[in-house]
Amino acid sequence: MTHFLFYAGAAYNYKQDGSKNPIGEAVQDGYRQEASDGFFAPHSAYSYEDLPSDKFGADFAVNFFDPNSDLTFAEQLESYLVNKLGATDPSNAPNYDNLPTSDNQKKPTRQNVTTTPVYVDGDDGTVGQPRKKP
Repeated sequence: MTHFLFYAGAAYNYKQDGSKNPIGEAVQDGYRQEASDGFFAPHSAYSYEDLPSDKFGADFAVNFFDPNSDLTFAEQLESYLVNKLGATDPSNAPNYDNLPTSDNQKKPTRQNVTTTPVYVDGDDGTVGQPRKKP
């Protein structure tokens, strides 16, 4: 959620500043951050959820968030996560049993250098609904 919200803010600022591609600019900021993490925090660089979270946050800010809506920010966020992304109970994730309970300073179980989510249908990096545990 930190990545999602940080890059939502970045994209929204780019949008307010008149950028023609606020999502792209925010995502590029995310790529630069991950490259920097490779030097300063290599255990965290390109964790499998980082760049997709950056892009989804930017998309939310630019295409879904409406400061004039009758819905609160939290309601808009919930709607985006549930209705647009298909959020479900975390225990449905195929990698749920492998998630660390704290920052163990180890590399993530999987790295991802794209904005395409992993741990989804077929577990091949294609976008789809989260797989259910058997």
